[in-house]
Amino acid sequence: MSAHPPTAFEASPAHRLHELFLGAETRHGTYDPARLRLVGSKMEMKDPAGNGPRDVNGPATAELWEKHLAGTRPLGVSPLREDGMCRFGVVDIDLYDGGFNHGELAEKIRRAGLPLILTRSKSGGGHVWLFASEWMTQSSMNATLVALAARLGYAGAETYPPAIGSGNWMNMPYLGGETSSRCGVKAGGLEMAVDEFIAVSEATRCTPTEIARLAAMEEKPGTTVPSSRVLRKLAERCDDIADLADGRKRALHDTAFLFGKYVLKDRVDADTVIGRLVGAGVAAGLEPNIAESHARNGLEARLRKRGGSDGGDGDDEDDGRYAEIEKIVIITGHDEPVWRVTVADYGEITLPSREVWKNDLFNLRCAESLRVGFKRLSVNEWANRLNDALRVAETEAAPKDETPEYRFRMALEEFLFDRHLANSIEELLLGKPYDDDNDKIWFRFKDLRRRVIEEPGAPFRGWSPKRIGDMLKAMGRDGVDVFTTTKKLAGRTTEVRWVRRSLFDGPIGEIPLPPLSASPI
Repeated sequence: MSAHPPTAFEASPAHRLHELFLGAETRHGTYDPARLRLVGSKMEMKDPAGNGPRDVNGPATAELWEKHLAGTRPLGVSPLREDGMCRFGVVDIDLYDGGFNHGELAEKIRRAGLPLILTRSKSGGGHVWLFASEWMTQSSMNATLVALAARLGYAGAETYPPAIGSGNWMNMPYLGGETSSRCGVKAGGLEMAVDEFIAVSEATRCTPTEIARLAAMEEKPGTTVPSSRVLRKLAERCDDIADLADGRKRALHDTAFLFGKYVLKDRVDADTVIGRLVGAGVAAGLEPNIAESHARNGLEARLRKRGGSDGGDGDDEDDGRYAEIEKIVIITGHDEPVWRVTVADYGEITLPSREVWKNDLFNLRCAESLRVGFKRLSVNEWANRLNDALRVAETEAAPKDETPEYRFRMALEEFLFDRHLANSIEELLLGKPYDDDNDKIWFRFKDLRRRVIEEPGAPFRGWSPKRIGDMLKAMGRDGVDVFTTTKKLAGRTTEVRWVRRSLFDGPIGEIPLPPLSASPI
């Protein structure tokens, strides 16, 4: 019988849980179980001195999951990868007074047909998990979690990952395996075994597009019966749009805005309006996601204007020109998150994500680069437009020569080779690297730090020494490619380092530099 790779069901529970809860790649969490104590009605992980939960360098691994399931070392995972992407999210329901009915909430999730899994938390509250089949933006995941929390009746619950920022790590379920109280809960209150929890969670994973659509779902008491007159008018408009060669996006936006007043009067439902308009946009030659974005922006603009005049059948007057986001591409690999934003009718602009989120600053950059002036939107209105675009955002890797890893290696090579080398290892005290002719180049870390961080014009001003140290460690294997030690120089003990000279013999592409991602969005 020939060997074959293990399938998902042949892999160990630890490996499957590791795959299910992929998150931060540079850190994970843990705590000392002996420090658990009840404070009021909440189970705290720290002692009175504040000692307890802590961040640990390195990712959560299958081996750490083995220890977690065995109950010997608790595991915490942050949903957020360092480039601002995630594969799972959670609604954290903190109710510790004993009145939380897990079975009822699980039944509500089942009746609503939502792809959510409920587990008990360490203090008796609930964690409601949502799993994605692919990496997606934290803002899109968070928008869906916030909407689902409200739909389940817990609008004030915390959600992870947060909309912005790195957020906390979450205690993982099944500490102690089958004996754990932190287990999955089914409708009616029955508990899930580890394998059942894994199988159900794997089966409920959704694509990022499906997850984004969950945020727009609403629980309605009844079904809207469309007006035949409204449907006829909508069909006429869609026929006109399908024949357009120019102005298709604006027509979709304006038509959706117009028919929003009928949605408000329950004469047609929002899905019907969006679906018909997307079909018209595709017939006119637009990509489905582009057509949907413009139609949805127009409809939501009208719904936000609920208190305005409905007027006649003509479009409501717009009181200014605002930036419309057609597409966002998230470029990974830079020092900080960078987005390439396509502004409808005006072109592309590439900015750090923090500048995109600030509408005033974004408008200024558009005036500088695209030669167009936009009016200011409120924080909520601008966030709504960005979240619409982020639901269908794409990702793209930055060119290699723009990444921090590439630029650091070039700076290190210049430091090691483009200056006078020491004649003996004692001359390290003069700030000179020393080549020992044994495939090792020796140097002092403080001399490298001064060269790349502190001197005027240094390439990495603002970086911390720790980040430079992390970059060095990423050059290769510790003790083989890079090494830190001490030597007696001029009678005193001095901390020195070496890096393998042959690392620099080939082109940069031959050196496997692991990605060191930028801060989260």
